[in-house]
Amino acid sequence: MTSSGLKYIDENIAELQKKDQVVGYYLYGADGEAIARVEAVLVESGTYLCRYIVIRMGGFLKIEGKKIILPIETCEVADLGKVKTEWRKESIMDAPNPVDLLNVTMEEEELILGYFDLEPYWAAKPASGGSSDA
Repeated sequence: MTSSGLKYIDENIAELQKKDQVVGYYLYGADGEAIARVEAVLVESGTYLCRYIVIRMGGFLKIEGKKIILPIETCEVADLGKVKTEWRKESIMDAPNPVDLLNVTMEEEELILGYFDLEPYWAAKPASGGSSDA
């Protein structure tokens, strides 16, 4: 298994782009229901390009909930303190999750991205914008 080299960030540090400083925000689903608080983001080492938000669903008192990473492409910052997704709570709960958030593998990322119908970002081809002769 190949490590993806993602870095776990659990606070809104200056290296993050302003739009990615969402730790502490609440995630809202397709029906407007609050799903979970954003606990952290997973970013590319070196560039701090955000790839996932980390949430915890379920759990009660001392019982650990399920930590889920949601691809950033499935989310949109709505207002101060709010992140929205078109996914429903039940569908997010069924998403595959990595074994170790501090060492997510590329294989785990492929499963997660596939679940959300997304292509792996490392395989994405640059958009051809045509020639700029203007």
